[in-house]
Amino acid sequence: MEQPIDPSIDSDRRRFAIALGVVAIAGLPAAFAAESAGKEGLYTIEIVIFRTGGTAAGEDLSAAVNHEARGDSDQGGGGSQRLGEVLPAARHKLGDVVARLNANGAKRVLAHMAWTQTASGWNSNAGVTAEQLGLAANGFSGLVSLERGQYLHLGFNLVQTSQNQRYTLAELRRVKLTERNYYDHPAIGIIAVVTQGG
Repeated sequence: MEQPIDPSIDSDRRRFAIALGVVAIAGLPAAFAAESAGKEGLYTIEIVIFRTGGTAAGEDLSAAVNHEARGDSDQGGGGSQRLGEVLPAARHKLGDVVARLNANGAKRVLAHMAWTQTASGWNSNAGVTAEQLGLAANGFSGLVSLERGQYLHLGFNLVQTSQNQRYTLAELRRVKLTERNYYDHPAIGIIAVVTQGG
């Protein structure tokens, strides 16, 4: 003989199944966000800043590098960029660029450094400061910005003051991962590369 189903038990099971479904759905955005942040949220930027004229002899590239630099910067509306870490020279990949510049008597390397950071939204005017990167010791102030919209953009808004001379380099351009980019200026040049991850 068939047993009658207790309607209260069936109702409890239905409520439990619905509750499990809500919890599972609610957890999806956080899981996707965490996965996205882990894979796409961190970039490595490496730059070589040089001045035309003079000689590279005696230039101490390590003096301005602060390997413990940390911090957040939100210099404009709509986003922020988080500095991860300034990388030691052993992890630099543009050593060949520095060697070529040093061999050219008309160029003088001012800084060679690499660091990890997040990108802010497009047109956010956010950036990591020259002070956070340790560039202030070489007379630099301003921002380095990495913005992500439909494309990735790397920009410099840097001022360098040296021996009563003031040089400004302000340029934002679209970059492709792993490609070397040259930022031109009559007195200062920057070669930069951006890679995914830390």
